[in-house]
Amino acid sequence: MEFLVDKVFSLKSVPIFESLPESALLDVARIMSYTAYKKDEVFIRKGDVAEDMYIIKKGKVAVVDGELILATLSENEIVGELAILAPIKRTATVKALSDVILYRIEREYFLDLLYEKPEMMSDLIEVLINRIMFLNTELKKYQTLLKKR
Repeated sequence: MEFLVDKVFSLKSVPIFESLPESALLDVARIMSYTAYKKDEVFIRKGDVAEDMYIIKKGKVAVVDGELILATLSENEIVGELAILAPIKRTATVKALSDVILYRIEREYFLDLLYEKPEMMSDLIEVLINRIMFLNTELKKYQTLLKKR
């Protein structure tokens, strides 16, 4: 079992949490649970109702849609963050590219925390905007490739 201090230390390396004061990090750490998956194991499935997000503590994961790899994520990155804001269906599948250790944050608990600490919302929105910009850039690359065919 992870100690709170270890969770807080990990959170300091995650962009959406790094600017928060220690007290807020401690609050987030309290709602995180530890989970692990083996290489090639799927832990998010496209189409499932999203109820949580994950912080990658150790290892690497792939975000895929069918055969298309949308992103490769590793330590201190988050996956499934869209689920935190709305009870939507998963837009992609996520599988472990290596053995991974993750921290899981459930939507219900995180929303309660955002209500108590709204300053965290702006950081989360910034991360989401960066993800959208990255995906738009990738989409443009694929569109350019398709036009050349």
